[in-house]
Amino acid sequence: MTFINGVLLGSAGALGAVLGVILFFRWTMVGDPSLDQTVVQSQLPLGELLRDMCIFTGLALLALWAFWGELKGKRWRLAADWLMTLALVAVILFFFAEPGVRLRDFAFLGLAGVLGAVIYGIFSRLGWVARLARWLEQ
Repeated sequence: MTFINGVLLGSAGALGAVLGVILFFRWTMVGDPSLDQTVVQSQLPLGELLRDMCIFTGLALLALWAFWGELKGKRWRLAADWLMTLALVAVILFFFAEPGVRLRDFAFLGLAGVLGAVIYGIFSRLGWVARLARWLEQ
């Protein structure tokens, strides 16, 4: 999981950083009247760039949190991995789902996330998670 979180951290961080650089150059080019403004204003929509930069920066921060938890073996690392999984599925749904059904898909994802956490909590209290972990170690 550390490796997977590291790959997600690097990918989401790179996308967020590149979008930040593009936003910076867009801001710089719009401020200079001697540059060709048609390319800047027609090809790089500010609102979508800012939204996507925030999405991938948030995903990178969540991946960093999960990566740190896995690396240090913290008790909360499973919760971080679970949230990272849900966030990754949410980003995939955001970019690839039909806009008309996106809200419904997010509601199902939220319900699945809560249901998964409740099932994990029940299995953990019954000792089934520890038994499964011992079985997987063998």
